[in-house]
Parts: sequence; C-alpha cells; structure tokens
Amino acid sequence: MKDDGFMMLDAVLAMLIFSIIIGILVPALMMIKTTVAHADNTLEFSRSLYIEILKHDAPDDFKHEDYIMKGDSICDKENMELCVSIK
Repeated sequence: MKDDGFMMLDAVLAMLIFSIIIGILVPALMMIKTTVAHADNTLEFSRSLYIEILKHDAPDDFKHEDYIMKGDSICDKENMELCVSIK
C-alpha cells in the first residue's frame, strides 16, 4: 500500500478536471442553446415581416395587425424585443 498517496492525488486530479468540465462547458452549452433559440426567433420574425412588406408598395404604407411601427423600426406586437429597422 505504498501507492495510496498517488491514488488519492490521482482521484483529486480527476475530480478537479470533472468539476472544470461541469463548471465551464455546461453553462457554455446552455448559453449557446439560448443564443440559437433567440436567433431562430429573430430569423422567423424577419422572414414573416419581409413577406408581409413585399405585399405593400412601400414600408411607410405598411399596416398589419401583428406588427407595430415604432419610429424607424417595425416590431412584433407580441414580443417587443423583435424589431427590424426600415431605414
């Protein structure tokens, strides 16, 4: 049993590496997942708005019940964080 100290050091090192993986990679993965979901929502909003704007002659004449004009941007009525600048 002269290698007990080495085995304890090896176990502590393995736990340290495991805690680094859990402490850094899991929050990074969660942040990436949130970013991808937000980008997907923004892309879907931009696509639907683009299709609706194509039905009108000019963005200034644009009126639709799902969108709100705020200054130089058009925003989603349900989610005010989704806005697209028109100028």
